[in-house]
Amino acid sequence: MKRIFPYPLLFVTAIVFDRVAISITQIDPEQSLRSLFVLLFLGMVALFTLQRFVKDWQRADFTIFMAALLFVLYKPLYRTIVWNFPQQADYLGIALIPLLGWLYAVVTSRKLWRFIRKPAQLTYYLNLVCATLLMFQVVRLGEGFYARSASKNGLTAVPALTEEIRLEGDTRPDIYIIILDGYGRRDVLQSIYGYDNSEFIGGLEKRGFYIPTKNHSNYIQTTYAMASLWNFDYLQPWAPPSDYGQYILQPIQNNRAFELLHDAGYTTVSFEGALSYTQIYNADVYLTNSLPLNKFEALSLVDTPLEPLSNIFDLKIPVPTYKTHRTRTLYKFDALKTVPNAVPGPKIVYAHFLMPHPPFVFDRYGAVLPQRQPYKLWDDSETAGGAEEYRQGYREQVTFVNGKVLQAIDGVIANSKTPPVILVMGDHGPASMFHFDIDAPGCVWERTGNLYALRLPGHLNDGALYPTISPVNTFRVIFNAYFGAELPLLEDRSYLAASQYKAEIKDVTNSRDSLAGCAMPGGQNPADE
Repeated sequence: MKRIFPYPLLFVTAIVFDRVAISITQIDPEQSLRSLFVLLFLGMVALFTLQRFVKDWQRADFTIFMAALLFVLYKPLYRTIVWNFPQQADYLGIALIPLLGWLYAVVTSRKLWRFIRKPAQLTYYLNLVCATLLMFQVVRLGEGFYARSASKNGLTAVPALTEEIRLEGDTRPDIYIIILDGYGRRDVLQSIYGYDNSEFIGGLEKRGFYIPTKNHSNYIQTTYAMASLWNFDYLQPWAPPSDYGQYILQPIQNNRAFELLHDAGYTTVSFEGALSYTQIYNADVYLTNSLPLNKFEALSLVDTPLEPLSNIFDLKIPVPTYKTHRTRTLYKFDALKTVPNAVPGPKIVYAHFLMPHPPFVFDRYGAVLPQRQPYKLWDDSETAGGAEEYRQGYREQVTFVNGKVLQAIDGVIANSKTPPVILVMGDHGPASMFHFDIDAPGCVWERTGNLYALRLPGHLNDGALYPTISPVNTFRVIFNAYFGAELPLLEDRSYLAASQYKAEIKDVTNSRDSLAGCAMPGGQNPADE
């Protein structure tokens, strides 16, 4: 009796389960179901179709299995190319496809199959191997689900509210939250980067923005900064058994500001971000220029043949590459202008730009900069040229960003029926000199000196805004000004907190203006200017 041996499908299932186990703390496992069903369906169709031609189930199984195996083999080969030849990686990656195709044709040829004297025994062994591999992944998944369930009711970064907040008021302006990742305060850019940002600051002020002069970020890492901003509160330290990923991501994805404004009749809008904590998936409107793939599907396509193909032929697959980084940035700057007309009624809009933060992909004119490293969101310690290369790339990219931001703001204001509230903010400052050490950090002044600009129509000169305002008080000020919330303002403090030191949060408020560890190229100290 003829039988269908399932080991190609077992192998495909094991591959999907491996990806789920890796990402289970940051991506909902349910996002893998579509991928799993599609791959299993295609695998079954391929098996039945091939069987009609070769009339041999064992050979059909082996042929489909080798296709899946070579697809997996492509990943380390392409990654090796990317690390060693980053500028030619796309073309070399495409050249690798026919080479593996030739190898596949040889291995699955009828001539080679005839040399296998006991195909039934080969099928038995491959069934055993793939079943064992699948069971190993099932165990990993079980451990991940257990950790995930244990953390569901565990600690999150944001403490529970002690009183009910109701947003009421006749004026309901649109609210735009524009985050420019790693954008430094004016004096930081002048002192450390030799960059005069007065034209951009003046442009913001002409458009009705308040620019404080003594402000600091509350945190030095994006995840903490965004969790604090969206929940207008300081964060409590992580502690086991809570899952760290859920501890810091839940307060961003299910934040107080979106929930309160949604209850008040606002439409929540989020642009796609490069990272889980630079976007809000469950917004009412989710804007992207990529194919409608979920995060699991996009990450599963990294280092597959579709990555170089997408880079060259613009297939709009949201894999994390330099080209995706550039096209996503340009799309968001352009699309921001259209949101006032595209989304009716009052709305809160979130657009997080991973710039002027590295990688530096634009020069001041918007031209593409060549890259010498594989795509990653590196900081100074990982740049090939060190601090000087960081400063040069930062100056170029911040000039490009300045022009795009002002154009986007002009479009938003011109297309809005009611004068909008607009926040333009660096989640933290840059890091050409900043050195993170929980016990002895260097140049905290640079890292906590962030850009902060808030457009609060009708409240520019009524005392709502003040020189030391920090992100944690942003929504408190907005809610008090327009919705009668009467929320008390928190003390504007700064903390060292990062994933490297999960259980520690260190208050550096009293030392954040210290120039320790800060120096201009050539040994000049900012204090001497």
